[in-house]
Amino acid sequence: MESADWIAIGVLAAVLLAVYLWLRQRSATPSVDKVRRQIAIDGTNVLFWRDEVAQLRTLRAVVDHLKREGFDPVVFLDASSRHHIGDKSLNEAKFARALGVSQKRVMVCPARTEADAFILHYAGEHRLPVVSNDRFRDRPSEARNIRLVKGRFEGDRPILKGL
Repeated sequence: MESADWIAIGVLAAVLLAVYLWLRQRSATPSVDKVRRQIAIDGTNVLFWRDEVAQLRTLRAVVDHLKREGFDPVVFLDASSRHHIGDKSLNEAKFARALGVSQKRVMVCPARTEADAFILHYAGEHRLPVVSNDRFRDRPSEARNIRLVKGRFEGDRPILKGL
């Protein structure tokens, strides 16, 4: 065989390998991340679910529980949340690390605004349930079609109703 023949065989083998890998990727089962359902969390509300004291570990426990249940949580926090917790240095990146989610899954709303408006807008636009014990009575029109997931703690375990 001549070198041109070997080159042609090599190119053909590379093309066949590329087609094989592409077909294999297309037919594979979707990854867990692709099938996860989004859910919005009223983070400031959830912080207070255990002993009515703002605790980051409470919110982390709810986030972890939702992730185990196949959800991809989006956490909304009032700017005042960092003061409730007692750590004024907390920003979106630090909250994300503490909660075990990516930074793009956390929104710390601007000072002097309520996260409720952001939560309800996002949840309504994306048709997501909202994890919160807030009834959003001050925003009845925005909350009208939002499914609320209420919660509480039994010991260290979050119990979510309406999931």
